[in-house]
Amino acid sequence: MKLESQAGEPAEDEPQALPEATRWYADSDIGRRYAKVCGDYNPIHLSAASARLFGFPTAIAHGMWSKAMALAALRGHLPHSGFAFEVDFRKPVRLPSEVVLGASEAGTTGELRLDGHGGVLHMVGRWDRL
Repeated sequence: MKLESQAGEPAEDEPQALPEATRWYADSDIGRRYAKVCGDYNPIHLSAASARLFGFPTAIAHGMWSKAMALAALRGHLPHSGFAFEVDFRKPVRLPSEVVLGASEAGTTGELRLDGHGGVLHMVGRWDRL
């Protein structure tokens, strides 16, 4: 049984750092633009004013937008067909902001993580061959 991590070791629930695959900037209006595509007009994604009514300091990016961006960015890392792509959302992406997508090497299985300013972990995930 491990009671505490050694200095310099990541906590057990903290995924390992991964090489940077790409980065992108999420504009303050991405929630409104994505809502037009997906039909999800949740106020937390539309504006800072409407997001504040629900306890958020700014509007936040839709999780499915973040997942779609990662999937598109990793197309060269993924199998050509027959794979699962799963993510776990950790912290919301506040708008506007820049995020960094890290990913393991291309292959039939792999891992990804989406980090923001100050090392905030927004999303982790993996892909596997079916």
